[in-house]
Amino acid sequence: MQLIQKWKQTAKGAWSIKLIFLACLLSAVPVFLSLISPDLLGVDPVMFAAGALVVNALAIPARLLAQAGLSDMLAEFRRDTSGAIRTRAAVGLGVGALVAALATPFIAKWEGVRLEAYRDIVGVPTICFGDTHGVQMGETATMADCVDRLERDVRAFYAEIRPCMTNPNIPPGVQASMLELAYNVGVPSVCRSTMMQLANAGRYRAACDELRRWVIAGGQRVRGLANRRADSKQALCLEGLT
Repeated sequence: MQLIQKWKQTAKGAWSIKLIFLACLLSAVPVFLSLISPDLLGVDPVMFAAGALVVNALAIPARLLAQAGLSDMLAEFRRDTSGAIRTRAAVGLGVGALVAALATPFIAKWEGVRLEAYRDIVGVPTICFGDTHGVQMGETATMADCVDRLERDVRAFYAEIRPCMTNPNIPPGVQASMLELAYNVGVPSVCRSTMMQLANAGRYRAACDELRRWVIAGGQRVRGLANRRADSKQALCLEGLT
């Protein structure tokens, strides 16, 4: 591995570098302030996390577009052997970051945050923003830990659910709604769902209508789940559809 030519000029002038630096700042600010005094933050840390995700999403197309000579840049990008990813992969990653940025604040709002382990509606040990992975009763976490876990879990869930989306044109809002659903009920259930089948067939509104079916927990209809699905349909799934 070696540095690219004119790396100093690239580091100073490339918008992608500037955006990544800004994303790092957005990620560091809430952690730094919470260590000094939680009262200094004044803003939900999840908003900083979502902002960092959006900025990272913008950094990828900036690698291609936000510099002079688009055709020359595209040709150089395709010839690049220093570790740059292919154009199609870059677009895919950009969409993934946007989907995660849409889903993360929504998940945080509906899951809520608890810094001590508790049992959810069906008795599963849970902590932070609805995280159930390896949680033991009696476990505790800081807000910074919870934000990190949420970001990591959202990325992991999207990586698992993305191969089930065989239609490359599924709108980000529909993807975000299915990602949020997978976070709540599990990836296998969403991958096998009628909602996924309809989305892959390009029937996006019909796919969004399927959300109303996901309101059962413990064998009973749960009003909170019904409200969450209705919100997901309006705020995520149908957003941007014509």
